Amino acid sequence: MGELGTSYNLSRLIGPGRAAEIGYSGRIVGAEEAVAIGLANRVVPADRLFDEAVALARLIAANSPGGVRMSKRAIQRNQEITSYAAALELENRGQALLTRTADMPEALAAFKDKRAPRFTGR
Repeated sequence: MGELGTSYNLSRLIGPGRAAEIGYSGRIVGAEEAVAIGLANRVVPADRLFDEAVALARLIAANSPGGVRMSKRAIQRNQEITSYAAALELENRGQALLTRTADMPEALAAFKDKRAPRFTGR
């Protein structure tokens, strides 16, 4: 349990009680339980895994690259921020920065026109 940050990440992901029980016992967590406790997002049949992964990647790629980048940073950094106020500040900064990108007017126009946006990442 103490390898590659497992004890740090697992307790934040599924809570310290569940992480301790799994770590102390060394038991295998099956797929259905992993979903139930938040260790995995979903279970898909093995023959659908690639298609499901590609579909998710396409869904993410259809969004503003800057928005995805800021979301990723906020999620990662907010795991270590100890105050709600600091988390809000980080999110607000990211939103303010994104309003200055070329993708922002495109997002608004696409919403208004009820069409998929064409993001450029600029």
